[in-house]
Amino acid sequence: MKRILFVDDEPRVLEGMKRMLYPYRNDWDMVFVSSGAEALQQLSQSHFDVLITDMRMPGMNGIELLSQVVDRFPQVVRMVLSGTADTEITLSSVTLAHQYLSKPCDAKTLRATVERALNLRVMLNDPGLKQLVSRTHSLPSIPSVYTRLMKAVQDPEVTPKEIGQIISQDLAMSAKVLQLVNSAFFGTQRRITNPTDAVIYLGTETVRALALTVSVFSQFDTQRVPRFSLQTLRDHSLSVAMLARRIAESLHLPKASVEDAFLGGLLHELGKLVLACNYPQQYEEVLQRVQQTGISVKQAELEVFGTTHAEVGAYLLWLWGLPDGVTEIVAGYDHPGVDQAQSPLVAVHVANALIDDESGKGLDLECLRSMGLLDQLPEWKQLRETAALQRD
Repeated sequence: MKRILFVDDEPRVLEGMKRMLYPYRNDWDMVFVSSGAEALQQLSQSHFDVLITDMRMPGMNGIELLSQVVDRFPQVVRMVLSGTADTEITLSSVTLAHQYLSKPCDAKTLRATVERALNLRVMLNDPGLKQLVSRTHSLPSIPSVYTRLMKAVQDPEVTPKEIGQIISQDLAMSAKVLQLVNSAFFGTQRRITNPTDAVIYLGTETVRALALTVSVFSQFDTQRVPRFSLQTLRDHSLSVAMLARRIAESLHLPKASVEDAFLGGLLHELGKLVLACNYPQQYEEVLQRVQQTGISVKQAELEVFGTTHAEVGAYLLWLWGLPDGVTEIVAGYDHPGVDQAQSPLVAVHVANALIDDESGKGLDLECLRSMGLLDQLPEWKQLRETAALQRD
């Protein structure tokens, strides 16, 4: 049975949650406490899977509690359930909480959010990797893009669109602004999957605070993993994203699915960055095995980590609250199911295989045949030839 710890200083709120969640008592072991100090005591005494906390509390507020949980209990999934509209507090929580839910939150929404977190954790078998991904609050960016962003956010004349165009050139920055804009705090009535749209919605001041005050963005240290090139990863990801968008359009997918194809293509190998940044020696070993033996990167990752960049990336993106469709693409882009013929996942699968190898060596041809899509392969190869890679 999964264990959930709820923290709120308002007795009436706690009682209300107990009543609301009573039907789930046979599925969850729920503990309710009224302070951060009590929460830390509970965490130190027994295992919990998820922490759900308010932000404004006397004594120890939510930020202070989350900071300690990150350091002492990194394996715990951290969620904020708050009614505060304090932008400063919310931006601070971006580096500490995985998801932000707003009060009032109905039982169905809360249950679905928690259950999905618990289901996705099954992908990662190694407890150490679970802790690592749960602790990750930001990822480093290409130095040249980072420098451009820092310069732009300090320019009083810069527009949100200009900042958005810079962020769209970087995997880590794109994922982070999309995490923020899709959180319940900003109350978006529509799902936003385009980084430029996200910056326009958030506004220049919010992104400036993220960059300068909260320090969410940072530079990638190229010396830590000599064989790993973030620039190459970025160029490949942008190429896949652009081609996936064209393939999705050729399949006449809805606009939202076309956007998912682009974002899924942009972020499909984000897990490589997570592993390379946090386990530089082990990831150097992965790349060495690929070079010396000719096995695939995923096979080498399985041998070294017991998991793959696809699983790591999908889990992190879900923890950051990105849409289901995008996390599903990242998790399964190399093995689409036959029921996904009209989905952005197959568009990313084909795009990735064609960008990797013009002949489409990595394509699951049997799957495409079963989907009735094999005859479209020549058209997609032609699209690859005309797809332009946007560079700095």
